[in-house]
Amino acid sequence: MTQPLDLNFTGRRAVVLHPAETVRDVLIARLAVLGVTATGNWPEASDLAGADFVFLDVDMGHDGQIPWPPGTAPIPLIALIRSESPGRLAWALGQHCDAFLSQAALGLVYSTLVIASAKCAERLRTIHREAEIARRAGLRDVLVRAVLAIMAAEGLDDLTALKRLRALAMIERIPLEDAAARYLQQGTARRKGEHR
Repeated sequence: MTQPLDLNFTGRRAVVLHPAETVRDVLIARLAVLGVTATGNWPEASDLAGADFVFLDVDMGHDGQIPWPPGTAPIPLIALIRSESPGRLAWALGQHCDAFLSQAALGLVYSTLVIASAKCAERLRTIHREAEIARRAGLRDVLVRAVLAIMAAEGLDDLTALKRLRALAMIERIPLEDAAARYLQQGTARRKGEHR
């Protein structure tokens, strides 16, 4: 399913990390036309709290300049390209920048924001999806224990017990593994209540 594009940036905030004050000023002015409030500094990225976008100079940018490991920025990271050095471009790709903007074409900042927003949203969805898959994979033993508990408690075969657990997951609208954990927790609570 295609996600809707973010096309309105009014009220957003950007940080421009670039060593040249003239480039920072031009980009800040261009962003202001789009309703984006921007600040610029170099080399520290101290004012990233509350930022919606980060523009980072590729030529002089370095590891550790932004506070997130490569590929994990919670906001769009946009590479500002001056020279097209293969090594610096490789560094920017290694940072998993969401978009690239040539300093010779700062007027194209709107399309860059649209692309960066879309790529960042997709990157964050992928991170979330992979984390959910890993979380559920970690609950496989819970799923097996729940099926075995249903089999023992209700005298069912394994397939019927699994169907019962699937029905619980559908009714509760939760993943199968979470339904298994819930079933086991409720069983433990029932057993504790019986011993009082």
